[in-house]
Amino acid sequence: MTAIPTRWRNTIRDQLGNALERTASAARHLDAGDGSRALQEAYPAIVAGATIRVWLSAPPWSSVMGPEEMHRRVRQEFPSLFAALVEVDVQQALTSPWRAKDVRPYIEEAQQFVAETKKKVDEWLEQA
Repeated sequence: MTAIPTRWRNTIRDQLGNALERTASAARHLDAGDGSRALQEAYPAIVAGATIRVWLSAPPWSSVMGPEEMHRRVRQEFPSLFAALVEVDVQQALTSPWRAKDVRPYIEEAQQFVAETKKKVDEWLEQA
C-alpha cells in the first residue's frame, strides 16, 4: 500500500467527522418530529460516506478520476433507500415535507452506513 499523504488522511477524517455530525443532527431532528430536516441532514452524510468509500477503493493521491466517473461511483456506493431516492428526484425529495415516522428508516440506514464507513476508515488507516 502506498503511504497516505497527511492532507488526504486529514480530508478523510474531516469528511467522516462531518458525516457523523450530520447523522447525529438528523437523529435530533427526527426526535423533534421534523422528518424533512432530518432527511436534509442525512443526505450529505450519505454523500460524504460514499465519497470516502470511493477514495478507499481508488485512492485519489495514486490516480486521478474524472468528475463524471467519481459522481457515478459515489452514487453506486449509496445504500438502498438513498439510492432509490436519487433515482426518483433527490432535490424534490429533500424539499418535500416528510413525516418523522416515514423518515426513520432513512435515518437509521444513514447511521448504519456512516458507522460502517467509519469502521472501514479505521481499519484502512491502521494498515497504512
